[in-house]
Amino acid sequence: MILTNENKYSLSIAVFLAADFYDHNRHPGKLHMSATGLLKPIRQTILGMRTAKMRDEGATRDISQDIPNRVGTAIHAGIERAWKHRHKEALTALGYPENVIEKIRVNPSIEDAQNSDIIPVYIETRFYKELDGFIIDGEADFIGEGVLEDFKSTGVYGYMKENNDEKYIQQGSIYRWLAPEVITADFMRIQHIFTDWSKLDAMIKKKAGYPQSRIVPKKLELMPLAETEAFIKSKLRIIKAHLNSPESALPFCTKEELWQDDVKFAYYKNPAGARATKVCDTYGEAHQHFMKDKSVGIIKERPGKVKRCNYCDGFDLCTQKDTYLANGLLELNR
Repeated sequence: MILTNENKYSLSIAVFLAADFYDHNRHPGKLHMSATGLLKPIRQTILGMRTAKMRDEGATRDISQDIPNRVGTAIHAGIERAWKHRHKEALTALGYPENVIEKIRVNPSIEDAQNSDIIPVYIETRFYKELDGFIIDGEADFIGEGVLEDFKSTGVYGYMKENNDEKYIQQGSIYRWLAPEVITADFMRIQHIFTDWSKLDAMIKKKAGYPQSRIVPKKLELMPLAETEAFIKSKLRIIKAHLNSPESALPFCTKEELWQDDVKFAYYKNPAGARATKVCDTYGEAHQHFMKDKSVGIIKERPGKVKRCNYCDGFDLCTQKDTYLANGLLELNR
C-alpha cells in the first residue's frame, strides 16, 4: 500500500495515521471473514476484499481516510494497556479487596479459566472457527466473568439518531459462537464512549434524550447459538455466490445499509428565498405551513444524505457511490 498525505498533516500525526497494526493476512491462502465483516452489506464486503488485494499489490490510499479508525483504535489500546499493565493499582485505588484483585488473571488459557480459584478477564482477544470453507474470526474487546463487553467510540448525534442494537446483538452473538467456553453469559454490554459529549448540552437537552454521562452502557440479549450459526451460514452462502461477480452485478446497498437520512420537506414562504422557512419531517406538516401562509410559498423535497460510503473499504471500486456524488446525496469527509 502506497500512502499519501494530501492534507499535509504534520509528521507527528501522519505517522499515527499511517501506522497499521492490523494483521491483514491472518489466514494466508484461505477464505477468511471477520465477525464485523459478516455484518457489512454484501457490496461492501466483496469490494472490500478486492480493495484489500489491491492494497497488497501496491494501491494508493490517503491517510485521512483512517482518522475514524485510528481514534477508535487508540481508545481500545488505552483500555487494553490499563488492564494489562496497571489493573492491580487501579482496582486497589477503586477500593477492591486484595484477595479479589489477586484472583484476576488477564488473558488466561481457556484451560486455566476453568479454575474456580481465578477470575478470568480477556482483553482484545481473538478467537476463530472454520465453517463452510471460511475461517471466521473476531477480536473481543473485553470479557469479564463470562460477560462480553464491546467499546464503541461514537458521536452523540449518531448515538441519539441511529439504533444499532440489532447489529450489536449479531456481532456479540458471533463472538459468543466463536468462544462459548469463555463467553458464557446470554447477554452483552455495549459501552458507548462519546467523542463529542458536552456537560452543558446534557443539562439543556436531557428531555431530548441527550446522554447524561460521557460513557453510557447498554445491556443487550444475545441470539441463541444455533440461530447464530444459521445466520453466519446464510451470510456465507451469499458471499460465496458473489465472490466473482462483476461490480455492476453486486446488490446495491439499501437505505438502511447506507445510513441514509430520511427525506425532509422544506417549506419556503418566499419562493425565491435561499433559506427554508421550515424544514419538516413529512409533506403534510410542510403543507400545513403552506396553507397557513395562504399558499404563497413552495415546498421542496430534500432527499436524505447517505453517510456510510465515507467509511466503506470498497469506496474506490464502487459505482453506486458515484451516483450519490453526482446528485449531491453524498458529501465526502474522507
